[in-house]
Amino acid sequence: MFGYVRVHHPELKVKEYEFYKGTYCGLCRSMGKCTGQCSRMTLSYDFAFLALMRIALTGDKIEFSQGRCMAHPIKKRNYMKHNESLAYCAGAAAILNYHKLMDDLADEKGFRRLRAVLARPFIAHARKKALKAGLSELDRSVAERLGSLSQTEKEQHPSVDLPARIFGEILSDIMRFGIPDGDGRIAASAGLAVGKWIYIADALDDAEEDAKKSRYNPFLLLYGRVPTPAEQEGIRNALKNQLFEAEAAIDLMDFENPTVKSIIDNILYLGMPLRIEQISKDSCDKPSKKRHKKGHKEDERSL
Repeated sequence: MFGYVRVHHPELKVKEYEFYKGTYCGLCRSMGKCTGQCSRMTLSYDFAFLALMRIALTGDKIEFSQGRCMAHPIKKRNYMKHNESLAYCAGAAAILNYHKLMDDLADEKGFRRLRAVLARPFIAHARKKALKAGLSELDRSVAERLGSLSQTEKEQHPSVDLPARIFGEILSDIMRFGIPDGDGRIAASAGLAVGKWIYIADALDDAEEDAKKSRYNPFLLLYGRVPTPAEQEGIRNALKNQLFEAEAAIDLMDFENPTVKSIIDNILYLGMPLRIEQISKDSCDKPSKKRHKKGHKEDERSL
């Protein structure tokens, strides 16, 4: 359920794209430092966006350096130096990944379950380090809400909004954790809207595969089949409304760094809408969908 909150880099200035890549690489390094080297394999674009939001809300000091890593051993790359926002995002990612893994162990079969069994010791270790860093309250909140989401899915409600809202509340809790007063309310509102958007986008993206494998998908229950192109147009409009809610919250933020604001605006106004257009296009072109998913994975690690 990750990888949907992305920039549209052709529309970023060179310095903005370098800043974004540096944030992504800095988060990767912080994950290795805070939650163990294996946790770096769970890095996603979504948490790079979260890091930028937390930096904007908390006013963390931003510094960059250059260095090599296991993924890029030859040429030095820019990365954001470790700060409180990156440390928090590393811990939050470990917690969310752990509880999602436990949900997969309970509900999935075949390869997905085997993958979860093999990954569990490493993800559990990352979560343990996040708990030691003071994120026990967040851990309880995420566990409770994911439990509610799992129960909702088991009850087979023919509703998209109900499970999407629960997932949105998870991201809302993650976004606002430790941020007080007005900024905390802004973070919660933005997190709720983006979380709902991610859940709906993921359900739309997986509808065809879920239908083949008889897995839960709210759209299959709502329509009784994979949504038609005409029905997908209505879904895209609903996703646009979620982005309007996120934009309304983010418009209330005071950005000290204009580059951070430009990147977040790019993600909301260009990257996320284009991602939905790609999902809709791929659902009508099965070979293209396979190529796109492969390319997506390559692009994500290339940062």
